[in-house]
Amino acid sequence: MRSGSSGNLLLLEAGHTRILVDCGLSTQRACRRILDEEVGLEGGIDGVLVTHAHSDHINYASLRVLCERGIPVYLHHRTEREVRRRYLNPYRVPASVDFDRLELRTFGDDAFRIDGLEAMPIPVPHAPGVTTHAFALRADGRRVLIASDFHDPDAVVPHIYDCDLIYLEANYDLDLLRRHFNPASLYHLPNPAAGLLLQHAIREGTRPPEAIVLGHLSEERNRPELALETVREILRDCGSPRLVAAPRYEAAEAVVI
Repeated sequence: MRSGSSGNLLLLEAGHTRILVDCGLSTQRACRRILDEEVGLEGGIDGVLVTHAHSDHINYASLRVLCERGIPVYLHHRTEREVRRRYLNPYRVPASVDFDRLELRTFGDDAFRIDGLEAMPIPVPHAPGVTTHAFALRADGRRVLIASDFHDPDAVVPHIYDCDLIYLEANYDLDLLRRHFNPASLYHLPNPAAGLLLQHAIREGTRPPEAIVLGHLSEERNRPELALETVREILRDCGSPRLVAAPRYEAAEAVVI
């Protein structure tokens, strides 16, 4: 698991099914190394599930590597058009590059399956003109919500109750944003909003999540300790679910549920 504007990649394993959510590593060399050394391809990868077409989630370099490794890419049909326009445009791709074996598998607005895992796409508001989805995932009786790169908590509320694992964006600290303002941050979820959304999920659900992962922390406008402290304070009366922050530049420890 790696998360941030420098690159996003999340490995999920359920039984014999192994998928990546996003693969936005900046160079082919880094992508090959991380797939080989951290993800481990000996167990196989059933696919990469793409949230949206921004380059820290999918890009030309990672598509090159996924093509050569024969790993299918699952993406919404609108995201597929955006990915082709940004990274596979024949007027931009060198003639020597062969993408014929790249397998882009599109989905629509309904739930679909990747081997033993069911994925429900959840449209969420992010940057203008960029189709973006969160995902509610089910496998072996377990429920996981992956929600990154969005700014309206209401978009995921119907899907956040009674999850076993929640991976949620906590992009920026409000004070740091004021000191280092970036208008693009307003397309993301701040620490307090993430905490309040999790508080609502725990109070209104029938059971709390076993684990919560805070992801996509801004390098300049957030710190892991700030995100964790803010969310823990908001959740202080909500029991003690395991709470961790996804690292930016190294692999995280596995979160087992």
